[in-house]
Amino acid sequence: MRKLLLFAASIAFAIGALFVTCAAQAAAHGNKITMQATTGSYSLALKVLPAESFAGPHSEMAWDHGAKPVLKSAKPAPNHHLVVFVKKDGKPVEDASVDIRYRMLKPTAGPWHTLPVARMHVSGKSLKTTHYGNNVVLPAGTYTIRVTVNDAPAHAFEVKLSGG
Repeated sequence: MRKLLLFAASIAFAIGALFVTCAAQAAAHGNKITMQATTGSYSLALKVLPAESFAGPHSEMAWDHGAKPVLKSAKPAPNHHLVVFVKKDGKPVEDASVDIRYRMLKPTAGPWHTLPVARMHVSGKSLKTTHYGNNVVLPAGTYTIRVTVNDAPAHAFEVKLSGG
């Protein structure tokens, strides 16, 4: 009986581990990642999402300052929307100077790239949804994404993208 219980527990553990692994891969494959950090007096929420639209009647984002948005129709077509939400004292910062740099670490280490940072907000929503970033082409791999806001120290995030 004890062997049977141990066997059942190992099967349950294996199924649970498989479920967690599949869920993590599905989240990464779905290209939706959110990571939180604090630097200086700012709280950051880095998001890697599927590329989003800035143009047309059903645009998802409204560009309002900074670099021009990379459109989904650009060549090569972007596959991710790499953005950071910046808050100070719990409130969105609408006038930050944000620098986002990224580099692939794996499968092969690559050079640093600077993302053209646009300030945007969700279409039809207020400036309370202000965030910074742009659409970008990111092949599958592991990346370091370094975010600098105003005079605060840079914060580095490590992100693994499995598809996209």
